[in-house]
Amino acid sequence: MSFARPRRLAVSLLTVAALAAGTASSPAWSASARSENADQGVTIRRDTYGIPHVYANTTRGIFRGFGYAVAQDRLFQMEMSRRTTQGTVSEVMGAAYLALDKDTRNGFDPASIQAQIAALPQEDRDILEGYAEGMNRWLDAVAASPSTLMPKQFLDYGFSPSRWTAYDVAMVWVGTMANRYSDSSSEIPNYQVLQELIAAKGEAEGRALFDQLVWLDDPLAPTTVPREGAIGKAGPRAPSQRPQLAPITPGLRDVGVEMNARSGGGQWPNTAPVASNIWITGKGRTVDAKSVLVNGPQFQWFNPSYVFGIGLHGAGWDFAGNTPFAYPSVIFGTNNEISWGATAGPMNVVDMYQETLNPANPRQYRFDGQWRDMQVRTVSIPVKGSTDVSFDVLTTVHGYVTSVDAVNNRAYAKKRSWTGYEVSSLIAWAKLPRAKNFEEFSALAAQFAISINWYYADKKGNIGYISPGRLPDRPANQDIRIPAVGDGSMEWKGVLPPSANPVTYNPTQGFIANWNNQAGPGFNNDYGNWSVVDRDQEILAAFSGAGARTAYTSQQMWELNERFSFADLNLRYLAPVLAKAVAGLPADDPVRRDVELLTTWSGETRDRNGDGFYDAPQATIMRTWLPLLAKAVLSDDLPASVYNRYIAGMYMAPVEARASIRPAQAVKLIHNAQLGADAGVAQTVDFLNGAPATEVYLATYREALAALRATKGADSAGWLTPASTMAFSYKNFLGVPQASPGDQINGVPYANRGTENDMAVLGAGANRLCLAAPPGQSGFVAPDGTTSAHATDQLELYTSFQCRNEHLTRASVDAATESVTVLK
Repeated sequence: MSFARPRRLAVSLLTVAALAAGTASSPAWSASARSENADQGVTIRRDTYGIPHVYANTTRGIFRGFGYAVAQDRLFQMEMSRRTTQGTVSEVMGAAYLALDKDTRNGFDPASIQAQIAALPQEDRDILEGYAEGMNRWLDAVAASPSTLMPKQFLDYGFSPSRWTAYDVAMVWVGTMANRYSDSSSEIPNYQVLQELIAAKGEAEGRALFDQLVWLDDPLAPTTVPREGAIGKAGPRAPSQRPQLAPITPGLRDVGVEMNARSGGGQWPNTAPVASNIWITGKGRTVDAKSVLVNGPQFQWFNPSYVFGIGLHGAGWDFAGNTPFAYPSVIFGTNNEISWGATAGPMNVVDMYQETLNPANPRQYRFDGQWRDMQVRTVSIPVKGSTDVSFDVLTTVHGYVTSVDAVNNRAYAKKRSWTGYEVSSLIAWAKLPRAKNFEEFSALAAQFAISINWYYADKKGNIGYISPGRLPDRPANQDIRIPAVGDGSMEWKGVLPPSANPVTYNPTQGFIANWNNQAGPGFNNDYGNWSVVDRDQEILAAFSGAGARTAYTSQQMWELNERFSFADLNLRYLAPVLAKAVAGLPADDPVRRDVELLTTWSGETRDRNGDGFYDAPQATIMRTWLPLLAKAVLSDDLPASVYNRYIAGMYMAPVEARASIRPAQAVKLIHNAQLGADAGVAQTVDFLNGAPATEVYLATYREALAALRATKGADSAGWLTPASTMAFSYKNFLGVPQASPGDQINGVPYANRGTENDMAVLGAGANRLCLAAPPGQSGFVAPDGTTSAHATDQLELYTSFQCRNEHLTRASVDAATESVTVLK
């Protein structure tokens, strides 16, 4: 398979024996001050995929080399990442990005981040400061030779790169990790839907419907910490605060909800950006190793790549891996003793509070019986081609004000349990590659305040999982699904200790699996809506379902990725009911044969022959039948505005932009309805209206097939659906250019898999880290438009489900070295 690529450079970006300490002095942005803490030197060795391995004898030197390599490969991408996360895109891209900049500025406090950095011990600041020094060192080289080293995108967009500080390095992580994956809340949309249901159905039925749509807990949902023997303090709570809340204006724009949607969430009920999978086997379930960890973080697809490959060696660091946005915290990798990975965090670390405003002064709110002034911080945003724009960031005792509902004299403020701990969380994650065992791994997780799932495997065959994050100790009467009352009567009692978080170590089942499912029994949030209908069931079936292997080789573990990537995620919940509906019919009955067309299908939705269509007609049947089934089961019970959100996005779009696909939300409701009294969620409202599920399923299925025969002919072989594709976008996840439009790569077959995929194999022989991180390592485009040989050299590797072996020893790095750079 091949894709169109830009013209490549004939050689690697830079190969030198040494880079002198002298710097150019012409452009203003090139001025630099040499570090007072310069070490003996930094060596960067790049392999045949352009992956840099940095060698130095101090932590500062290690990260100086890291930053230098990043700047070589991704200078424009990182410049726009910095601007995206700090709300300064408009300064170089114009007023079209002003709304985004304002919403971004509303979500962080620069003074707080600066103070956290200043409070770090010097050895931790060395990580951030060294990285920034490395970035600036490359800027000096660009200033000395802009005709060959200035990335073309700066010329295309008409501005110059700027110098980096430790604050800039930290903010890329804060804005793209903490604010993207640990800041989700569906409380406001949930509350709006609750109002819609009550308005349409009355108080009692509306509330009952809400409980069936947004439940507190489903004990049938798969959990990453196995349900048997699970320990945790969280659990369902009795809802009670709604009568104390004022109404909310339908369609009220909320900055937090908007940013979640921009970040990869979507419209309710899928509001949060949650996407990534992982499966791990340990001793007893691994054939050719002690442990195997396969990770697929689903960040969406971009050019340059969302992730950056790196190896760091010296001063206590000795590992290789890759990480989003070239973070100084490398979140996927191995140090030959342990391997680690991550998926989006599920812990409920954010609450929305409804604040009552003073009718005489809308910048005052009621708290503890008194009117309090909001804190006001005025922000000025430079806008290219226009005058600066100023606006006020408002804060209450709970946090940033994300919306003001003037109609109801209310405001909504977001309270984060991790506020003030952003930088310490970044540093804890940055130190993870130095951990040698689960005890050290756990100690770092305890310092991690935001919510991201952490995974562990080691060369002895031990495997583990922790879902860290500062868990609020909420009052017992708080319904976590909707905003809390902000008058002081519903405040957190404190924060639970790290020991309260979900954890498993060497579970008896011998494996760990996650696809953004529930962390552990009783650990819920306002947006997860975890259910027995969960894509994690695809992974679980491979390890514990009928016909599952008792143990896997590393190659078989890797091949599971291909199986999961093309699975129809709705089939396993619907097909058994259809099969039951025709079980009493003769084998040659036409209705039974029609049903068996679907029930005998593996679910693979793929275009193997490359003709542009999914090979199986069953893919078309599912896309035709499911909307009809949803209409029959749900449309008479849900208001149209709510129902329409359940039938949107059931399957991939022709060009799919979502980071991952989940089972349709409607299938959760339909499956619970057919389970009836056996459902994990009480079925107070009978969506089936007394009809047997088998009758409803079969009638709508026959209706779907009749429609297909009428429109596509009697032969099901002709019922084919065009295969979905995806693009490696030139814009980042918030829609900001990180390359030029011509750098976008289109027409790649869609697969429900990681932005990168990596597999760490430890013990019982040579350790391996095999991965594919498309399209390639380098995003550099020279002024004349040529690109690095490593711009797209991992794309075909990725689309063919292969991987490249990362170099885990000095001898291996040396043997594969393509270029050497020495910084003095």
